[in-house]
Formats: sequence, structure tokens, C-alpha cells
Amino acid sequence: MKSYDVLIIGSGPAGLFAAMELEKMGIGNIAIIDRHAYTAGGLLNDGKLNFDHRIGLDLNELKIDVDTACHYINEVKAIFTRFPRCRQVTYVNKNEKIDVLMNIAYEHGVEFIAPEQWHWGTDNGKAIVDHLRSYLGKTVFLLDSEVISIEKRTGHLYRVAARKKGKIFLSDAPVILAAPGRSGAYWFRDTAKTLGVDHNFGPIDVGIRIELNRKFYEEITNIVYDPKFIFRTNRHKDRVRTFCTNPGGRVRLENYGQFKLVNGDALSGRKTSNTNFALINTVALTTPFSDTTEFGHMIARQFHLLGGGQPIVQRVGDFREGRRSAKSTFDSRIRHFEMCKATCLVTPGDITLGLPARIVDNLWESLKRLDKIIPGILHPSTLLYAPEIKFFDTHFPTDQNLETNVSGIFVAGDGTGKSRGIVGAAISGMIAAKGIAGKIRCKQRLPFSHQIIPAKDGK
Repeated sequence: MKSYDVLIIGSGPAGLFAAMELEKMGIGNIAIIDRHAYTAGGLLNDGKLNFDHRIGLDLNELKIDVDTACHYINEVKAIFTRFPRCRQVTYVNKNEKIDVLMNIAYEHGVEFIAPEQWHWGTDNGKAIVDHLRSYLGKTVFLLDSEVISIEKRTGHLYRVAARKKGKIFLSDAPVILAAPGRSGAYWFRDTAKTLGVDHNFGPIDVGIRIELNRKFYEEITNIVYDPKFIFRTNRHKDRVRTFCTNPGGRVRLENYGQFKLVNGDALSGRKTSNTNFALINTVALTTPFSDTTEFGHMIARQFHLLGGGQPIVQRVGDFREGRRSAKSTFDSRIRHFEMCKATCLVTPGDITLGLPARIVDNLWESLKRLDKIIPGILHPSTLLYAPEIKFFDTHFPTDQNLETNVSGIFVAGDGTGKSRGIVGAAISGMIAAKGIAGKIRCKQRLPFSHQIIPAKDGK
């Protein structure tokens, strides 16, 4: 059994940036534990960075102001942009074309946000992780190790039991930082119950992924790589937004065990003839049924049944006519469906059978408004994949240091309701690290230091 000052659960951006910040502040006895054999978390996905305090951050949740958020964003940006394959894809300074798009969107009652954006592509995921790890000195990585339990011990210690290759090993630490990411969110929620950590259900995002011929969306993606349109629907007054645009990208599947969801990404070195993006409806529930996790799972299981174990895809041309898409007519030249060749092979069908009517109403109203801003999106060949669900719904109330109601248990990242996306997760990890360092210094009376540790490659 080994003892550490801090044990971080999760090796994604929240965990890695927390470890960097702790090392900068003189905390050296740190371990990061992860059930995967390779450090990463969400860093192995498409790799889009939004350097804008309006994207991926809830300032009220983090208890910081705009100036503080911008300071953290600049620190995160300095580290990521030293990676040579991370390139800027959206420039916002003195960009008159962005102002024009913003005015057009406003005329149609739509909010348009154009953040400064950088991108490295899914095919560079492991390289960016290696780049980030080069900033760490003494942090120990306990990979391919699945945490089984966290137990409160006497003497203000926590004991973590983990399994690696069938063997159990134990680790002790006075402080735990839980940064489990979305994939580990529900495991930690169940574990938190045993420790008495307060939590509740937050909203989830439910919707579709749209894939269309690239030329129809290039008018905007040539200006803003991943444009953010936010809608407030007329009929239901619900919030809908675009998310994760991938010019020249592909639609792919995410396997959740009992069901599959759709997502999208883009490679740095190889492009397709299509562009895809998500259109998602924020859903919050109240009594008597407030479990947004189960609500999302119910929708996903419905599509699993309807699609024979696969998600469903429907052509806009079929959707408009109120009929399901079928294999026999899926690429019909008579109906101009050949304009968009699907990059992901799932089951042709009717997405309205699996989504609640309210969500269908909201998505279709938003798509029609978007088509007025950028005509051509609703070409008959455009593909509607479902379901796309973003589970950000497990939320832990915390103080300004991201410490929970249980002393010594801190949380960070998307899986705990503190961020949405890579930059936000990294910032939440840094905030938690500052709180952890303060707690440890009070106990050990460590001197304060804060200096940038250069990358090992000298960059």
C-alpha cells in the first residue's frame, strides 16, 4: 500500500491540469488513477478548443468572475497552443464577416457566438496527451486500474481500492479529486453516495446530429470553424443549440454498452465531402421524476430497439414528407439524395418514433430558422442521425474551491457538472488544485510557490 498527498481519479483534462497546477504550487506526492491503459479522457476526441468564457463554463457554478475566467483561459491556452499540431481555426479580432453573421442571426431571433477556436484533430489525440504529460514531473500514473471503492479511514485519510489485471492494490490519501469525466460520472455518483457526498440531477442535452454536403455549410465554417447558434423556441420556450461542428468530418458511434449514440469528429490529415454538427435540446426535469440520467437512457434504449441495435438516420426529404427512410431509396438520385453520402452506416428509419414530440418540435423549429440564416441546410439529402445525448447531468454542490460537503473530497470536469468541454474541464481542475494546495499547506505549512514548469521538449 502506498500513500499520497493527493489522489486524482481520472486522467482527462481536468485531472491533468489539476496535477500540473499542484506541482507548480509545490505539491509533489500526487497520483493519477484511471481505468484506461492510456491517459486521455476526452482528449482523444476531436480536439476542439473554445477560448471564450461563454463556452463550456458556468461562472456562477465555479464562483468566478469574467476576469478570473479569462485569466485561466489564457493559462490553458498557453499550454495547449505550444503543441505544434494544434492550429487556430477561428479568428475573431476585427472580423467583419462575424459581425454580419451575428446581425443576420439576430434578425431571426437567434444568438450567435463566435469564439476563438483551435483544433488538433482526432488523429493527434495521443500526441497531445504526451505533450501535456511532458509538463508533469513527479506525478505517478496508475493506469489500467479500475477503482473499486473509496473508504473513509481514521486520521482524515481516504483509502482507495483498485483492480489491475485481476489484482487489488490499495492507496491512501488525505485528499481525493474526482475528475471521472462523462464516462465515469455514474460510477462516481454511486460511490459518492457511500461517502455521504451531496449530489443532484442537472439537465441533459438530447438531440440529433446533422450531416450535410460540405458546400452548404462552408459559407459559415470558412469564417467560424465551430459556430455556436443558440435558439429559444417559440412554441415551448426551450433552449436548443448547435454543438461540435466538424467541417470535412465524419459521424461516428459511441458505445455505451446497452445502447449506442451518435457523435462526430474530424481528422487533421483526411477530410470528407461532408460537414456534421449536433443540434441539441436542453432538458431539465422536476418532481416527481427528476432523474435526467434515466430519461436519457430511456430515449437511447428506444432507439436501440427501433434501430435493431443501432441508431437511426433519416433524410430531410423523407422527414418533410412524414415518412421513414428506407434502404431501397436511401441514395435515390431521383430525390437528389446522392448529394450527401452517409459517413456512418446505421439504420434508415424515422427519428420521430424515438424522440419525444416536444423535442422534435424544438429541433425542427430551430433547423428551419438556421436554414434561413444559411440557406441549403435543409436540402433533401441532409441526414438526421439520432440519438445524440450529452450526459452532463450529475451535479455536485461545492464551495469556491470545488470541495464537496465532505471534507477532503474535491470534484472537477464534465462528469461532475463543473464544465462542458476540454477548456472548461482544464480550468475546473486548476481551481480545485488551488483549493487542494491551500488545504494541504495549512496542514503541512508548505511554502507557496507558483512558477511555470517548462515542457521537457523545451517548447
